[in-house]
Amino acid sequence: MFKKILLLALILVLFLTWATATQAGFGVSPPLIQNHQLTPGSTYSQQIMLLRSSTDDDLKAEIKVNAPDIASWISLDKGESFILPKGEYQVPVVVTFKIPKSAELGNYTGSIDIKVAPAGNGAGGVSIALGARVDIDLALTNVYQSDFLVRLVSLPDFERLGSPWNWKIWSPIFNRLFYKIKVVMNIENKGNIKIAPSKVAIEVWDLNKQRMLQSSVDKSIKKINPFSTAVVTAEFPTSLPAGQYWTKVKIYKEQEIVNYYEIAFTIAEPGVLGGNNLGIWPYLVAAALILIALAIIAILIKVRFWRFFIWLILLPTKPVWSAMINFFKALNKKFWQWIARQAEKHKEEDKKE
Repeated sequence: MFKKILLLALILVLFLTWATATQAGFGVSPPLIQNHQLTPGSTYSQQIMLLRSSTDDDLKAEIKVNAPDIASWISLDKGESFILPKGEYQVPVVVTFKIPKSAELGNYTGSIDIKVAPAGNGAGGVSIALGARVDIDLALTNVYQSDFLVRLVSLPDFERLGSPWNWKIWSPIFNRLFYKIKVVMNIENKGNIKIAPSKVAIEVWDLNKQRMLQSSVDKSIKKINPFSTAVVTAEFPTSLPAGQYWTKVKIYKEQEIVNYYEIAFTIAEPGVLGGNNLGIWPYLVAAALILIALAIIAILIKVRFWRFFIWLILLPTKPVWSAMINFFKALNKKFWQWIARQAEKHKEEDKKE
């Protein structure tokens, strides 16, 4: 009897020795995907994390969706088969549910089963596949909810526009388009419809907070998809010179102020902060302005509209030109009268001879 127990113990030790790294702990977080606020036609994504305690080898993950009613709604960013790389303790997988507009209201359940095994053949040892399960609990509703949470707000420093964008010929246009105070917001949409702050209002004060220099409102904030987090920006054209300022930022939901911040920022001279990263847009605007100017000139030449400008320029001098014209008319008349008298005089002299 003792020999049999010893033999079984020896076999167990050998088995544990030969087994590959998949015997190490494996799990998933969170173990449940739950959302009871989905609406037909919406899209919902959630990240799950595959976790393991040993990373000595590459592992191959196989994922199977067990949710017959909603299997066609589900997609995985890494697909249904992929590698957990050696050295990685955590591997994220994004599960996306794209609900059809024709989907019926109600509850939907299922699961996502995950199995991992050695990526190779496991030659020379025994490989044990490990697994984990993520339960799915969804509900479709026709009740729309709008709510958001502001997680982070910043107001980046920026520079005054440099040459050629600050040329007087077009600086008002470029200042309006590209010289702006920007409030950058990281916002989580906690509702089931697209939403954004109804408006963002700012007051810019001097560094001592004694004098308000500018007050502006932006109501055109980009909307955020349901159940997602995004960075959106409120922009405010300004004419402030270089300097340091305090800004009071108010974020509204309808008519209610839901967040209030006081943030200091700096406007630097051109080149101090490394240049304004305006991209290609200023060049496109400059090209458009030049093309428009050339088109206007071409049209004016074609329709001989230049005559109107000449008349417009000469209009203030009209009395002078009229007096000069009348003078020459009178001089011309007297000249021909003198010529006529001279002719009569010669005729009379000829008769006397």
